[in-house]
Amino acid sequence: MRPRPLRLHDPREFPILYVDDEIENLRIFELTFRREFSVLTAQSAEDGLRALNENPVAVVLSDHKMPGMTGVDFLARVREIDEQAIRILVTAYGDAEILGSAINDGRIYRYVAKPWNPDDMRITLRRAIERYALDRERETLLSELTLLNRLSRSLHRELRPERVVERLIGAAHRELGFDGAAVLLFGADRSRLHWIGVAPHDDVAERVRRIELSRGTAPRFFEALEDGAAQTLSVDHWEELEGPVREWVAEVSADDLVVVPLPGEHEVIGALAIDNRSGGRRFGADDRTLLDGLSTQAVIALENARTVAALRGSRALAERVDRLGTVGALALGLVREMGDAVAELRAAVPQAAGLADRLGGMVGAIAELGAQADESSICEVAPGAIAEEVATLLAGEARRAGIALHVEADAQCPKLLAAPGQIRQVLLNLVMHVLRRAPTGGDVAIRSGTDAGEARVARLEVVGARAAVDPDDVERLLDPFATSDATSLEEGLGLRVAHELVRELGGTLEVSTDDASDTATLRVRLARDRSAGSLRTTG
Repeated sequence: MRPRPLRLHDPREFPILYVDDEIENLRIFELTFRREFSVLTAQSAEDGLRALNENPVAVVLSDHKMPGMTGVDFLARVREIDEQAIRILVTAYGDAEILGSAINDGRIYRYVAKPWNPDDMRITLRRAIERYALDRERETLLSELTLLNRLSRSLHRELRPERVVERLIGAAHRELGFDGAAVLLFGADRSRLHWIGVAPHDDVAERVRRIELSRGTAPRFFEALEDGAAQTLSVDHWEELEGPVREWVAEVSADDLVVVPLPGEHEVIGALAIDNRSGGRRFGADDRTLLDGLSTQAVIALENARTVAALRGSRALAERVDRLGTVGALALGLVREMGDAVAELRAAVPQAAGLADRLGGMVGAIAELGAQADESSICEVAPGAIAEEVATLLAGEARRAGIALHVEADAQCPKLLAAPGQIRQVLLNLVMHVLRRAPTGGDVAIRSGTDAGEARVARLEVVGARAAVDPDDVERLLDPFATSDATSLEEGLGLRVAHELVRELGGTLEVSTDDASDTATLRVRLARDRSAGSLRTTG
């Protein structure tokens, strides 16, 4: 907020009440000061309290010796009614104990001895008014700061630019009580101001939004705004207003329309405008000071929201780039494998069908990685049933390799919400990896069950001889640039596809070994409710 300028107070704006049971004293006081101050008089404490309840009073003077109620007691009652009123005791009795007690207790500001000197009394009254005015200004400023702090916190909680504007408009119109409010922002080329928000939402707002404020039609308005100057657009200076600005004032039918700049870090980014279209009071310095503070906080909140929006966009772009990079790495491995596969097909026509099917499955899996899953393909998948399907598909290959392939399915294994083809491709690739590397006469098991301590997490395992699943070998095969021969390329690509599918499904892929049984396990954990996953290797 900008510092509040010093203000010269008109003493007549601050009424003075003088209470004395002697009417002659009241007449002298009124005749002496009525030209300089706004004077009220009362001949008794009861009349004084009645006048205080009926009129706003800044300073209260009271004679001490009055029938029915002393001046000290009367001023104590005044404090109960209006604590801000400055209280002065006028007395001819120099009772130091009474006066000292009254002053120390805060019941009176000071005392004046009778008979009083007009010049001394004039100085006392002016100082009392200054004290009252300063107290009121301090209270107003504290109230404004409290309100501004609350509105600032509210603005800074919003993380979307449009919500910041809505909150700013609402604060100006509803919480600060201005009849109308609007937010305008410069366009990219700064040749026009665009209406971002207008309140209240009525026919007037729709007509105001159609007014075009451009640098060409309102150059003086634009120049003052970019210089950071607040502008008061008043019907009193109708002829001086530029065309669209005059149209604006006419549409809202306001005596005053105040436009406050929204100061950005390097330049003004727009304006906050408020008006008194309902015929309310004219705007003063206090209103402009409050609007200065509100506009500054609004710009900070708006810039923060824009930064958050930009970061969100950058993060989404980075995730897309990372996704495409993964697909690119898989595609590179696929291209190399397909080249070797063509040579293999030419040399081994009888095996062409099986190899082509596997390549087709891998291409399909990579395609799924490059795009979002079709919502219509997602359903409840029973991991045990998928394991049985994979075992059936690979039964012939296991038989030719002399390996016993069997399934151990736990009926308590939770069902997954996923595309069946994705789960099938993961298991197919992992089992193929183990089958190709398992020694003849060995066993390979496909297990499904519930993860320990996690009732909603499914565990899929492919278990084989330790020689078939070496953790270091798995890490090497996951690198598309580290393989050399065609067989390694195909195995590495299969593992990479499985790993990426598991990651897309929000799960984890682990490689572990068991020295006691001389076995190794490729273990997949998938939650029914997806969460972020990764590859972990444990020994």
